[in-house]
Parts: sequence; structure tokens; C-alpha cells
Amino acid sequence: MSEARWLLIGSDLRIEECARLFKEKGLDVAVHLKDEVTDELTNKIATIHPTHIVLPIQGVKGMLDSKLFSKGTVFFTGIIPEIQKTALEFEGHFVSSYLSDERFVWNNALLTAEGFVKEFYLETKTPIASTHFQIAGFGRVGRMLAHVLSASGAKLTVFARSEAQLGEAEALGFEVKNLSPDVEFKPGFLINTIPSQWLAIQPEDTLRVLDLASKPGCLKPGMSSAYYTLHLGLPGKHFPQRAASYLADTILRMCRGKE
Repeated sequence: MSEARWLLIGSDLRIEECARLFKEKGLDVAVHLKDEVTDELTNKIATIHPTHIVLPIQGVKGMLDSKLFSKGTVFFTGIIPEIQKTALEFEGHFVSSYLSDERFVWNNALLTAEGFVKEFYLETKTPIASTHFQIAGFGRVGRMLAHVLSASGAKLTVFARSEAQLGEAEALGFEVKNLSPDVEFKPGFLINTIPSQWLAIQPEDTLRVLDLASKPGCLKPGMSSAYYTLHLGLPGKHFPQRAASYLADTILRMCRGKE
């Protein structure tokens, strides 16, 4: 790995911090602190000929030209379009998602939950204690969110389709309800953790929807609400050093056996 040339891409603060951590380990590192493919990025790739690329969790806008890279370039990705992944692999590159690493995903989920608390306070000026939250989904982020909120005295109702998730949430002491197509939410706060466009909402609906899933969020196409907000990249936004350490450690673990 000593001859590796790294290029870290993305505007998330954890990317810049991750680059700093890599440099402290003696790695050859360059950064492109934007979430899109630009002429500047293309020129940088052509100049430094990176062997290892780190892409941001939410991905980049635009397509990377797979022919720009030397054969065997290693890509560490978050969310990546299948067409981009296929093009890179067709040219003989290696694509690995750090989102498949359980340690990274769980640690990132906890930082997301803690970051949400700060966002909630700033956005609503409402205390968490004794406030009722409805959580859609009980995957990793949903579980960490329930843990953090309940520890602060919140009242929770968990909505999920999976019987396993409903059973786990119920066993942990939370009220549970099936997330059926005709589900009705109580007035107040709904936190979405499901990465799909499943929620139908009317413009006059005052349900406060706080979305922690990836783009484009949970609203069905064409739906909008003045009470809807999408919160992306909370770990990098609020805890860049800790988030970067998780990312750097994960990528270096993934590197073992690839050099």
C-alpha cells in the first residue's frame, strides 16, 4: 500500500478529515472536495493517476469515466448507481462498498442518531423528554435512534413491515404498528429511516416528517410538504473527526488482501 496514490472525493467534512488521517499514516493523498464530476476532477485524475479512490456515502453527481483510470484501480464507495459500478468493473477496476461493513454501518448509525438529536433541537426548539416520536423502519438507524431517544425520555411508536423488526422493537419495550399501505400517523413527529419513496402526504397535512434516509427521501414522487425535511450526512456534519476515523479504519481494513 506504500505505493498507492489515494484520491478522496466529496464535500462531506469527514472526507477532508479522513484525508488528514491517511496523511498521518504516511499515505500519498489528494482530495476533491466536491460531490460532482467536474473538469477539475477529471484533470486531477489525469495528473495524479490515483490507484485508490474513496467516494462519498451519497455518491457523486455525474459519471466517472472508467477509462481514465489504470486497470485495477480500487474504488471504495457508498451509494453508487449500478450503471457506474458496472462500467468500472467492465474496465477491470475493483469496486467495494464500505456500507457492506457491519462495524462501519452500526457506528455510522449511532452518529446519525446523535446528530439527529442536535438537528431536532435546532429545528423545532422542542425537548425530547415526554415527546412522542413515530419511527418508520427499525433497521440499524431506526434501532440506534430508538435507543438514543428513549434514553432521553421520549415516547416511541415503531412502524415496520418486517415481522422480525416489529418483534425486536416490541421485545425492547416499544409500541409497534404494522407499516401497511393505509397506515395513519398521529399528529406530531414522524422520523423516516426507510430508503425508499413510500410516503404519500397531502400539502395540508401538518405531520412533521424528519427524513434520515438517503436521497431522494421517503415522499412519493410529486408529493411535497412544508413540514418535511431531509437530513443527510449528519455524522460528517456534526462529528467529522469521529465519522472520519470510522471511515478511515474501515477502508484500511478493506484494503488488507487487495494490495
